[in-house]
Amino acid sequence: MRFGKVFLVFALILAAANARAADLAPVQTILGEWQDAARDNRVVPYKIYYAPQAAGARPVVIFSHGLGGNREGSEFLLSYLAANGYVAVAVQHPGSDTPAVFGVGAAARGSIDPDRIKTDMAQAMSPGVAVDRFRDIPFAISMLADMNASDATLRGRLDMERVGMSGHSYGAVTAQALAGQRFAMDSSFADQRIKAAIIYSPSKPRRGDATVAFADIRIPTFHMTGTEDKNPIGTPDMTPQDRLVPYREIRGADKFLLILTGGDHMVFSGHRFRGEANPKDDRWHEIVQRASLAFWDAYLTGKPEAKAYLAGGAFVRELGQDGTFEFQLR
Repeated sequence: MRFGKVFLVFALILAAANARAADLAPVQTILGEWQDAARDNRVVPYKIYYAPQAAGARPVVIFSHGLGGNREGSEFLLSYLAANGYVAVAVQHPGSDTPAVFGVGAAARGSIDPDRIKTDMAQAMSPGVAVDRFRDIPFAISMLADMNASDATLRGRLDMERVGMSGHSYGAVTAQALAGQRFAMDSSFADQRIKAAIIYSPSKPRRGDATVAFADIRIPTFHMTGTEDKNPIGTPDMTPQDRLVPYREIRGADKFLLILTGGDHMVFSGHRFRGEANPKDDRWHEIVQRASLAFWDAYLTGKPEAKAYLAGGAFVRELGQDGTFEFQLR
């Protein structure tokens, strides 16, 4: 496969101050674009986070942004994972990314036109755009495998047998789809190369029976949301209680649920378009970082101490009054 025109931009990122210094390594990033010849040369931008000092092939975690997002989202999380030995890959989805929803330059201005968003959202969440978004992920996995074989920087650094999928909001729907959620058209986008998934701000099915929709998910999942995790533009079509539906209905594998007390929809994106940052953002980010790392350590690297941290009470003690946590192990 051809990688298309790729621009490499390397930047040293300081690891999160709220993590143990011993856990961290300096992180570099690679920015580039893939072109999918099978889909009219669809351009798929990406950002790869990795630690050059990490020895051997490292597990890969893919991240899908929310509606109107881009490959720069959730840096607080992806840089943390890379500093702890993972290769984190942010995939940008044309048609539902920042230019498609907010227009060029909107992110830099921090401006949002709610009326325009409602119009653009309908297009960005249309079936055709959604299918393209879902298909971006198998394509990305194949391109990463190619890079692992031949890229001058990443050759031999990616363990393509240990791939995790994650996403926030619309990206959560994408993660659910790749994990095996079925949709009203009775379509499945499950990719057997994905071994586990983290779903930030999950979504219930917009149509059809939820039990049927989630019946085929057979990989471990971690669902993270908040008590104020409403639809971010104020429409009532997704409530905080709706975010719990995927966790309740998935029954075929280990599953975990974290609900941040007071946490809203934008906690997981790492930035806010409107208003000042919530004073609890740093604390919530720390919780999300630690919980995510423990899950990946448990299900991508098979560390028993990581699973014990989540299921044995240590994590819930650290969580304290900042959230609630539950799980079911199969």
